[in-house]
Amino acid sequence: MAEALPLQPGDPQRLGDYEITGRLGVGEQGAVFLGRSPAGGTVAVKLLHLRLSGEPAARARFAGAFASARRVSGFCTAAIIDADVESDRPYVVSEYVAGPSLHQLVAEEGPRGGAVTERLAAGMAIALAAAHRAGAVHHDFKPGNVLLGRDGPRVTDLGVARALEAVTAAPTGRVADDPCYKSPEQLRGVGIGPAADMFAWGATLLFAVTGSAPFGEDSQSEVMQRIVYDEPDVSVLPESLREVVGDTLAKEPEDRPTARDVLDRLLGEDGTLAGRLPERMVAEGRGLAEGTAPIPGLSSIGSPAQQPQPAITVRPPISVSPAVRNEMEVTRNEMEVTRPERPAAAWVAQAPPASRSEEATQAMPALPPSPAGAPPAGGAPAGAAPATPSSPPSSPGPAESPGRMPHLIPGMDTGAQQLPDDRHQHTAVLAAPPVSRRPRIPKFRRPDNHVLGVAASLTIGVLVGIAIIALVLWPQLNGDSGEQPQARPANDDRPVSTIPESFAGTWKGTAVNARSAASFSIEVTFQVGGKVAQARFNNCVGTLALTSGTTQRLEMSLTVAKPCTSGSVRVVRQSDGTLQYMWMHQAGANPGYQGKLKKN
Repeated sequence: MAEALPLQPGDPQRLGDYEITGRLGVGEQGAVFLGRSPAGGTVAVKLLHLRLSGEPAARARFAGAFASARRVSGFCTAAIIDADVESDRPYVVSEYVAGPSLHQLVAEEGPRGGAVTERLAAGMAIALAAAHRAGAVHHDFKPGNVLLGRDGPRVTDLGVARALEAVTAAPTGRVADDPCYKSPEQLRGVGIGPAADMFAWGATLLFAVTGSAPFGEDSQSEVMQRIVYDEPDVSVLPESLREVVGDTLAKEPEDRPTARDVLDRLLGEDGTLAGRLPERMVAEGRGLAEGTAPIPGLSSIGSPAQQPQPAITVRPPISVSPAVRNEMEVTRNEMEVTRPERPAAAWVAQAPPASRSEEATQAMPALPPSPAGAPPAGGAPAGAAPATPSSPPSSPGPAESPGRMPHLIPGMDTGAQQLPDDRHQHTAVLAAPPVSRRPRIPKFRRPDNHVLGVAASLTIGVLVGIAIIALVLWPQLNGDSGEQPQARPANDDRPVSTIPESFAGTWKGTAVNARSAASFSIEVTFQVGGKVAQARFNNCVGTLALTSGTTQRLEMSLTVAKPCTSGSVRVVRQSDGTLQYMWMHQAGANPGYQGKLKKN
C-alpha cells in the first residue's frame, strides 16, 4: 500500500476515539483514512459518503448491522474494530492491512501468475466461507476489496453493504457505479444471497489472471447484458481452478457451489493444490469445509483486545545476512511476471513492540516501494503504519542469489525473508530485482547525396509504372469493357410497412436502465404481416405499434398502463441473431433503457 497522503482541507482530524493521521484513498462508498486507536495502534477508518439523521435509532441500526461481520475475525479477513456515527457521518474502523489491493497491484504490475492466483483463490474462499458461516454476505466483493498483506490475501469492507441497507431505503446488493463484479440476481434485485459472493469470487480471479474485468469495462448497460447472457473464458486460469471457477459463474444462483464446496474441491485430500499452499491456509480451509474450524466469539465492537499493535518507524536499508524463506515462498518457475523497473526503497510491515529494539539491530535489504498514489477505497488495516520511503540508493542493489524470487505480491512475497527469531514475528522485506539494461542502439552513417539520388530515381520510376498499369493497362488485362458494374440492390435493409419474417416469434431478455442501474425482464411477440406486437414486462403488458421500419430495424410506439411508461421503441436485428430493444421517452431521444432479446 502506498504511504498515506497528508490530510486535505475538510478532512476530519478525529472520528470518535480515533485520531486521523493521513488519507489512504477515496472510493464509491467513502474515503479511507489512516488512524490511531486510543491504545496507539494503527487502524483504517472508512468515512462513508452517506449522511444520517441525528436519531439514535439510525445510529443503533448502523452499528448493529455489523453484528454478523464481527463474528468473522481472522480467516483471511480484515476484522471490524468499531462502527459509529460522528455528527451525521457514519464511519467504520477496521484492521489495517499494510499492502495494496488486488486491483491496485494488477493495475500497476500486471496480471498475476498461476501460483499466486491459486493462493488468492484459496484465501478468498476461506474469507467467504467464514463470512457465510457467520450469516454475513459481502454483497460488494471485488478486486478493490481484496487487500494483499504480509500474511496473504485479506477481504475487507465486510458488512458495509448491509449497514448501508440498514440506514437507507436502498436494497442490499443494488448496482452502484461499478456493476463489473455483480451477479445476475443482483442486477435483477431479487434472490441475493451468498451465491452472489461466489459469482464475484470467480470474476475476481479472472481479473487477477487477465488484468481486466471478465465482462468488460464498457457502459453499464453493455456490461450488465454480458453478465446476464455471456459466458466468460475460464481457459486462461490455471487448470486447478478452471472447473470450479466456471461453476461459480453460473447464471442461476442455485447452480453455483457454496464457499464450503469450493474449499472442499480445492483442498481435498485427492487434489494436488493443497501441497502448493501454506499449511496454515490449508488447515483453515479444510476446517471450514468440514465444519470443524473454531467459531470466534462475538466480542464487543471496538474492544481493546481487537486493537492492533502500535506501528514502528522505518529505517533506511542496510546489509543483511541470509535468512530462511517464509511459508508463502514459491519457486521461480511458478511465477511468470516481469516487474517494471523502478528505484529501490524500503518498505517495512509492523512488528510487535517487544521486537523493536532487536529489530533496530537487524540488517534488511531494500524492497521496491509501492507506486505513489492512494489505494482504492478498499484499502484498510493489518497493524502497521505506512512506511516512509527512504531515499533511493546511489547505486543498484546487490543482485539476487539463485534461490531468491522477484517480488510479486507484497505480503504474499515469494522472496520474503524472516529473521531468525520467529518468536517476535520480525518484519519481512524483499530485495529489488536487478535493473535490466537496455541494449545500446548502434548508430548508422548518414548516406551521401549520390546514394540518395539513386534511391529517389528508383522510387519515382516504380510509382510511374504503377500509375500506368492502374490507369491504362489494368482494365484491358482484367477484360473490363469500361462499363461500370450494376449496383447491387440493398435487399438486406429494404423498407417495410408490416412486421417482416426476420422478426417473427417470441423474444425474451433483460432490459437495463443505465441511469438508475435497474433491470427487469421483457418479452416481445411479433406476428408476421401484422403492424402490432405485444410486450410483457414484470408488472404490466403493453402494445407496440409499427410506425416505420426495414427488414433490419423497426420503429414502434409503446402504449402501456402504469406503473410502466409509454414511449418510443426501436428494435434492431444484430449479427448474432439477437434483437437490440431500446426504449426512449420520445422519438429521437437517447435510449432510457435497452436490452438484448433472444428468440424463445
